[in-house]
Amino acid sequence: MRGKSRAAAFLLASPFLLFLSILVIWPTYLGLKTALSRDLLSEFEITPAGLDNFRMVLEQPQFWEALRFTIIFALSVTVLECLLGFALALVFDRKFPGKTFLFSVTLVPIMIAPSLMAVMYRLILNQNIGVVPGFLQKFGIEISIFDERYIFWTLVTLDALQYTSFTFLLIYAALQNMPSEVYESAAIDGASPRQIIARITIPILKPAIAIIAMLRLIDSFRTFDTIYIMTGGGPGTTTQTIGIHIYKTAFITGDFGMASAMSILLVMLLTPFMPFIIRQFRLDVK
Repeated sequence: MRGKSRAAAFLLASPFLLFLSILVIWPTYLGLKTALSRDLLSEFEITPAGLDNFRMVLEQPQFWEALRFTIIFALSVTVLECLLGFALALVFDRKFPGKTFLFSVTLVPIMIAPSLMAVMYRLILNQNIGVVPGFLQKFGIEISIFDERYIFWTLVTLDALQYTSFTFLLIYAALQNMPSEVYESAAIDGASPRQIIARITIPILKPAIAIIAMLRLIDSFRTFDTIYIMTGGGPGTTTQTIGIHIYKTAFITGDFGMASAMSILLVMLLTPFMPFIIRQFRLDVK
């Protein structure tokens, strides 16, 4: 009986398993095969390379610089966006005039393609025709938004403008599932709003916030289009993420083997986060 149940479960799951194989397993196999090969755009013949590509990647200073920038950028935007998303969720967790309209407006940024947002930002911040530099010039402030001293925080701010709505929406959804009896009991006991947030809201939402933070952290590691359109990884390589470095290695340098090796190393770097997310999800469900 148990054998028949397993066979039926496998049969029902077979379309999904087939789709998963086509979408994930096969590209992963091709990526691993390319990473173990000497595959150069300038050469017609593809030859085995063993682990040479991985060795050369690990010995490459540009790889570690791009990884360092990516980690700092990902941590910065994740912390900022989770804090802003939590604050917005608290604001919208009450009734006030125009709430529905403002709620809809807050979600607009995540409905726009990141590449389109990057083009808009680049025009708005352009030193010659941009609205922001023009506004600052009226007050005698002559600065370039893309100056090396400001570019990092410019990119962090622009990322927060787009993806804070993502963290806000998820935290707000988790906030709506909190039992009202807890707040009523705290109010009866004379707890202040600050105490309610610090001792009730945050502890209850901690698993959900942890999941949201990890999802945003993993997603920010893959940041490519916004920064590439805004700066191209410059000035120099100061804003070059690991995604931009992989792209340049593959399509500018023409070394697909090293680019595939970098991609696999990046996946290996992000994989340890998944058990944490699953563990937090189980805690949240319980």
